[in-house]
Amino acid sequence: MFTYKKIGILSISLLALMGFLGCNDIDNTGENTVNANSGFVSAEIIDEINASTMLAIIKANTDLNTTNPFGFESAFGYKAVKIVYKTSDIEGNIIDASGLLVIPTVMDSYETALNSLGKSFSVSMICDNHGTIFTNTEAPSNVEAKTTGPDYTLAISMTGYAGFAGIFPDYVGYGSSNASAHPYLLKDLSAQNSLDMIKASMKYMQKESVILNHQLYVSGYSQGGHLAMALAEKIEKNGFDSVVLKGVASMAGPHNVEALANIEVNASHIMKYPAFLGFLADSYAFKYDDLELTNMVVETNTTKYHNLFNGSNNNVAIHTGLGLVEDARGGFNHQTANKLFKESFINDYQNNDNSTSRKRFIENKSYNNWNPKTKIKLVHCLEDEIIPFSMSQNAFNELNATGGDVTLTPLPTNLLGQQVDTANPFIHGNCGVESYGIAVKWFADIRSGVIQ
Repeated sequence: MFTYKKIGILSISLLALMGFLGCNDIDNTGENTVNANSGFVSAEIIDEINASTMLAIIKANTDLNTTNPFGFESAFGYKAVKIVYKTSDIEGNIIDASGLLVIPTVMDSYETALNSLGKSFSVSMICDNHGTIFTNTEAPSNVEAKTTGPDYTLAISMTGYAGFAGIFPDYVGYGSSNASAHPYLLKDLSAQNSLDMIKASMKYMQKESVILNHQLYVSGYSQGGHLAMALAEKIEKNGFDSVVLKGVASMAGPHNVEALANIEVNASHIMKYPAFLGFLADSYAFKYDDLELTNMVVETNTTKYHNLFNGSNNNVAIHTGLGLVEDARGGFNHQTANKLFKESFINDYQNNDNSTSRKRFIENKSYNNWNPKTKIKLVHCLEDEIIPFSMSQNAFNELNATGGDVTLTPLPTNLLGQQVDTANPFIHGNCGVESYGIAVKWFADIRSGVIQ
């Protein structure tokens, strides 16, 4: 099954030292409060490791000096918690959703040293939004993800090494909300779901007497890169006075859904990953009354089609169910778009600037009429074959034109830390490792004051 790769726990070990130093430069803002209605429902501890044990892991697996400026060895432990919270589904119903929260903990000696300087250990937060998943077992808070999920490994890395509290929404359609349809690339609803997870996580940390400095960083890869921008825009435009948004790292995001469809919804275009496009059609048809799945896709059994995306099927099952199985040319990534979409739908989209689907794609662009006040870093592999580099290049151009503090980091394929091979054939999937290393280091530099 395809999955985008994320950074491994040892591959950002350099951030251990940054984490120790970074928190010292942040003043606690005072009373730990969440002013907005949190929607918090429940919490379940699913994993826990103390700081001393984490220090032993670091020392056993790296050559880095882990001694901090106070003259003693330290590290961050963590507590991993499944958070259940209230949010809205694609039909507007209030439901229970879930996500993973990983909270850093420190050794008593570190806390004592901070107290001697008149400071307390306070926590900055990262809300990370994952890329496309198809099965419920891939959701960050799923217990099985402790050993199989890239998001869980990333969460522990951000927390145990870099000292951030990691907030990882499962997304509606997964975890506790797996009976609901997933709002795939639906901007406003997805952003609200993640914002509700942040509020619930903050409420839980308040209940647990975790001292927050209320700095929030937002990241995401692929689908999550689109969501990260949408979430940041929502926070800036609507206000959220319980946090100070400090940085947004959006990686390989399909920011302009219309521009992506201009490429993909073309009869002769060879689809690199049809399941993504099939998911998009299902989500939009489920959400919008003016879009009918029967008018969009070749498969006439819409119940069968929708059930392919119910969280129980991996990409192999989805491609097989859509009739996009291997042919004489190779695998599923050799099929043309007219094997998935109806010719009439393709023709209407390509030749009608006022088509309903085009209008819906336009309104779900990850940013719109936004003059960002927060620092934004866009990271994207130059040869990404699934989400083209132009998605980030154009976002950089447009947001810079508004006066935003936006940087773009293009990654050539030869810099990827993972080999692109038959087992991991897509540059898009392999690019996550390098991208997250860049993003978390950037966050740490902002937090410590290296970047002003």
